[in-house]
Amino acid sequence: MARNYRTHSAPAGDEKMKGAPKSITKDEFARRLYQAMIAKGWNQSELGRQAGISRDAISTYMTARNFPSPDNLARLSEALDKTSDELLPNYNISAVERDQPELEMKVSPAEPDTAYLRISRRVTVATALKVLELVNNDVLPNEASDRN
Repeated sequence: MARNYRTHSAPAGDEKMKGAPKSITKDEFARRLYQAMIAKGWNQSELGRQAGISRDAISTYMTARNFPSPDNLARLSEALDKTSDELLPNYNISAVERDQPELEMKVSPAEPDTAYLRISRRVTVATALKVLELVNNDVLPNEASDRN
């Protein structure tokens, strides 16, 4: 299992981040799943039988290749006597690609005056509205001639 100790949760005692989602990496999920499985005295095959999930699927979770589907997360949680949140905090946020940067900008050589922008960052509603206003008011070069 690859060593990746990075998580996306708020540091302990950070009051500004108190309500921040506690997302974890696939590696951290794999560690939690493995520890819960070992605590039960099970191997991957037994966990699969108890949860009603194929051993191959269990293996993909244990090797940090995938997160489980919502249904499989519920099955794993029930089999291990854990809550879904104990195994995989804030599942919806975990669905976001963790290894993408907070800000990504791509400029095509064919269109050097335009860019594709992806932002994945927690901001205030006021800031989000300002960004949306900027995006909505932006006029691309090929759209400028269409507006005239």
